[in-house]
Amino acid sequence: MSSNQLLSISAISSLLLAACAREIVFPSINTIYAYQSPLRVDGNLDDVDITTGSQFSGLTTFAHLPYVNCFVDTNDAQKYDIAFLGAPFDTGVTARPGARFGPGGIRQGSRRMSPNAGWSVYTGENSFENWATIVDCGDAPLTFLDNTVALKQLEKAHKVISGRPAATTKTSPIPRIITLGGDHTTTLAALRSTHAHWGEVSVIHFDSHIDTWDPKTIGGGISHYAGVNHGTFLHLAHEEGLIRNTSIHAGIRAPLIRPKGDLRNDIRCGFEIVRARDIDRIGVSGVIEKLKSRVGDTNVYISVDIDVLDPAFAPATGTSEVGGWSTRELLSILDGLKGMKIVGGDIVEVAPVYDSAGEITVLAAAEIAHSLLTLMVQRPVIP
Repeated sequence: MSSNQLLSISAISSLLLAACAREIVFPSINTIYAYQSPLRVDGNLDDVDITTGSQFSGLTTFAHLPYVNCFVDTNDAQKYDIAFLGAPFDTGVTARPGARFGPGGIRQGSRRMSPNAGWSVYTGENSFENWATIVDCGDAPLTFLDNTVALKQLEKAHKVISGRPAATTKTSPIPRIITLGGDHTTTLAALRSTHAHWGEVSVIHFDSHIDTWDPKTIGGGISHYAGVNHGTFLHLAHEEGLIRNTSIHAGIRAPLIRPKGDLRNDIRCGFEIVRARDIDRIGVSGVIEKLKSRVGDTNVYISVDIDVLDPAFAPATGTSEVGGWSTRELLSILDGLKGMKIVGGDIVEVAPVYDSAGEITVLAAAEIAHSLLTLMVQRPVIP
């Protein structure tokens, strides 16, 4: 057979295959109706629901909780047991600013949370649909021009929110607050308010920095005004008699300014330390045991600086320190604190402008706030 004949046979075969390929039979389209009901504009819309079912509708509150203006006195004001409060303040920082946008960022990170889809795969519990009435009070109205005035405004906001009668007075008569920060200076205002109801509290302080620095070391050498900042607030809280000598840091790894003086002052302020790398030796359960044994059955305030996490998990903060915990490790530790008498808490130092496109920091912060809420719901507290 000649080469020309072989080429002709090959060409005919190719044409036959192409013809077969064009004879593909598509499935029936009988199941596609003349109209799609969600897109109809000529039918009856009375039964269409536009109040539920979307994670992108309405005001962006934490986990789609109801918004309540907690700062205005009205006779028909909604009562609550636990309130989220934004603290848009970042002029007490020593490094990158931006945490004033933290409350909004954390709420953005909580968009996929909702009370009707809040059942934990780990515990089988739903913190949103339990005994507590939970609301979002929005952000405290704080000036950005004067730190002293702003902290007084925040302290008053805490006082007003926690001073109202709780919705479930027999279970837990004093409303408790979870603050969305804001730089860590805002915790001082929260502790002042907490002290008015609960007296001295043990502080569990999740952070990469000790934050008990003497104001003379950070800021105070310039002025008393500058001495009130996110690295001195726990020192000031101790000086004001707000915290117990049974407090503890967790996740510490940042360098000190004075090799011995800072640690002596930290002990004087009532703190023990769990360092970040301790988790490699004692594990998550060991960290939990240290925290529990330190605070005992006292009233506890939990403050979480997002920089306790490694920058790989939370880049959007002002003073990142490498070598931190993972998000999973921190959430497991928080879960292990079940049963503590948590009278207040916060998640702070979230600066969304430095976050990744995947919003990993605000997502982590939102889940941490959810964990704080869960601890409060798990154990009501009566003074």
